[in-house]
Amino acid sequence: MYSHEIEQLLKFKNYLVSYEEYINICRSIQVNHVKYNPEHDNIDIWTNDNYHFTLKINKGLLKKHVN
Repeated sequence: MYSHEIEQLLKFKNYLVSYEEYINICRSIQVNHVKYNPEHDNIDIWTNDNYHFTLKINKGLLKKHVN
């Protein structure tokens, strides 16, 4: 997944993604740094081509996935 594809997905999903989408984003060869911010319960992702994204995981979808 390229950075512009990540950007399109996040905009389409209003920066609230499922667990599977988050994993797919993190598996991208473009991603070089991921940091969880517990204070705001969000995730920052940086890419090697200078993109920066802030997103959240839809926990309702995560609970359904885990059960």
